[in-house]
Amino acid sequence: MAEADYVGIVSGNKVADKFARSGLHAAKSARVNAPVIEEFPVAMECELAEVARTETLFAIVGRIVGTVAEERVLDESGKVDPARLDAIVFDQFRHGYYATGEKAGQAWNAGSALAKAALAAQDR
Repeated sequence: MAEADYVGIVSGNKVADKFARSGLHAAKSARVNAPVIEEFPVAMECELAEVARTETLFAIVGRIVGTVAEERVLDESGKVDPARLDAIVFDQFRHGYYATGEKAGQAWNAGSALAKAALAAQDR
């Protein structure tokens, strides 16, 4: 985590050898003009799709054009398994990193009883 944080806060324009100083290794992406960090188990390669700019918003939207993942983080069907990934999440509001991994619920199922009840109430 410290290495990833360092690479994120130090500009390559100011520190030419920031990857060497971090201990991480960057390789050229096969699909986009950006580095892939070799020590990270998953890399999503994106192209710029859109820049949204308003008075209160600045957002960059990327189109995923490739994903590279180590076999150890894949499930039996070849998809990334969050429990095996042992990822961290950045919270920009509290400036913290948080661990992930344990499944908390089933998507498109956990709220199905509420959805059915709402539909039934509408039909009355």
